[in-house]
Amino acid sequence: MGFVIGAVVALVVIFLLAYITVKKPVFGEVMIALSLLMIVTALFFYFQQDEREENRKHLIPLEQIELSDFSHSLAYGNNYKLTAQLKNKSQRYRLQSINIKISFYQCPASFKSTTDKQFENCRLVIEKEHSIKTRLAPQQSSHIESYILLDDDVLSEAVGSLLDADGSLQWQIQIVNGIAR
Repeated sequence: MGFVIGAVVALVVIFLLAYITVKKPVFGEVMIALSLLMIVTALFFYFQQDEREENRKHLIPLEQIELSDFSHSLAYGNNYKLTAQLKNKSQRYRLQSINIKISFYQCPASFKSTTDKQFENCRLVIEKEHSIKTRLAPQQSSHIESYILLDDDVLSEAVGSLLDADGSLQWQIQIVNGIAR
């Protein structure tokens, strides 16, 4: 609907500029030049990167964000419920949200018995990024939960091949960044 309204407004403006140009050619040409200048200026500002958002990503270093006791379980359909304990170790900033990278590895059956959980004998299947809203005050800890939809063909194919052979699908979670305020 917004596109239709924008197109109608653009057509009305073009009609008015054409009408002004026919009635008063010099004034119409000036108006067309000003309109084009405003469009170019608007496009310039529209495509600028917002540095404030980038700066908010770096207010809390990754070392001051702790994610522990991470677990996942099938919730419904292809949605998985992710739960964890999150701690904001920053002295000053509130943690608004975190972005995590989830790596799925296809590992041999012997992987479950190892304690160090090194993934060098495993095959990377796919990686996903997920954002979790937290709003966690400085020096606070909270239990968080989020749902993620896993509907990739690559992932379902890997799970299907694991059912045929011995092995497991392992998750590795890493914090990419935290957005603070």
